[in-house]
Amino acid sequence: MSCYMCDKEIVSVEHAPPKSFFPSDMRNNLITVDSCQKHNEDTSLDDEYVRNLITMHIYGNATAYEQFSEKTIKSFKRSPALLQHTTEKQHSVNFNGAQTVAFEIDRDRVDLVMRKIAYALFYHKYNQRWLRKLITATTYLKTPEFKNDEFGQLIEELQRDHTPVYEGNNPDAFKFAFIELDDNIYNKYLRMKFYDGFEVWVIFDEDAGDCEPELNTIY
Repeated sequence: MSCYMCDKEIVSVEHAPPKSFFPSDMRNNLITVDSCQKHNEDTSLDDEYVRNLITMHIYGNATAYEQFSEKTIKSFKRSPALLQHTTEKQHSVNFNGAQTVAFEIDRDRVDLVMRKIAYALFYHKYNQRWLRKLITATTYLKTPEFKNDEFGQLIEELQRDHTPVYEGNNPDAFKFAFIELDDNIYNKYLRMKFYDGFEVWVIFDEDAGDCEPELNTIY
């Protein structure tokens, strides 16, 4: 066996999503895949950054609030630099008639973590690497004009038309559903939902064809 992303030596397992996304009482039967060092420990700081962002999102459930209270706040206290990096660029916005704050995010880091989770889930479910270049799409992260980007616009219709059959042993924290498009095992979309509110779709680049998994972002 080899790493879920490459042919390098296995040194550990990768959790999908990372273990830190789950409260301590929801860590039974977590999904893991074999991983080399590059595709596990070397992205732990990105995992923490993205976990913090998601738990701060306005659509989170009670589990998100628990994670924010018990994990995210401690994370920021432990690393003031991370707090500054996360919140230094703020914009006042009106959301459903109430004033709140939006942060400018590091989309490259979000994209990297989501791709990594997606590749791991595919390897877990189908026992082979996902030989596709992946694109993340969401309506929960907005452009500076507070609109959906081109990929967010693309999945708006898909969200309305698709009724997911989710998998996941801890659905209050995370659940996912693969969407089959044809007989090619690699031609799938992946729908992921964090804390029953923050949703990300992973779609493949149809122009890229078969290719080894990669974490490089398109943003």
